Amino acid sequence: MAAFVDIVRADVFAFLESNNELLFNERDFQMHLATWLRNSANRYDDVDVEYYVPWQELQKVGKYVWESELRLDIVVKKDGEYCPVELKYKTKKVERKIARFDEDLTGDVVVMKNQGAQDLGMYDFWKDVRRVELVRNRFERVKGGLAVFVTNDPLYTKASRPNSNNYLLNMSEGKHSVVKHWQNPESTCAKTHPDFEVEKEYTIEWQERTIDNVEFYYCLATI
Repeated sequence: MAAFVDIVRADVFAFLESNNELLFNERDFQMHLATWLRNSANRYDDVDVEYYVPWQELQKVGKYVWESELRLDIVVKKDGEYCPVELKYKTKKVERKIARFDEDLTGDVVVMKNQGAQDLGMYDFWKDVRRVELVRNRFERVKGGLAVFVTNDPLYTKASRPNSNNYLLNMSEGKHSVVKHWQNPESTCAKTHPDFEVEKEYTIEWQERTIDNVEFYYCLATI
């Protein structure tokens, strides 16, 4: 029998492969995916969003590693087992004509904003991986989880230069170091986004698909 996390992973992939809408932002992505999981053939016992975990609980995992509010994007439950799913949706600007209430609106609408700051986007993805590791280590009924990254910005798929500040945080295809440090400890990024490590070397495998003539790239890390 497949592990629960693998069942959830397959359903997340099914959503990413079948969705044909341009989603406005990360919250839009979260709600569409949660609805898909609730209605999936696997019929989970529960699919919750913004699942709150007091940050103090994670101090019990080991050394002090977390000091901010923790709300997991999606938590799926079946047969007493839980699978947290963390999401990142990083976009470049896309404009389209859209309809509302069955009426075509005049003029183009920004349906996806230009977010930029790819170095911090990469940091946020790896921090999601670490967050799921901590939750899995703390709670017996969490055997594994997922970190999902979706973008229409191809810069995320490319390797950073070896001398770049975010080199150890890059998300290019292949295996990645456990060390998630900025190379310049005096940089603003290093001062506002602390270094950390993950528990193992994770392998990134990018998938691609086109929605409404926009090329998307996505990857999943299984924790």
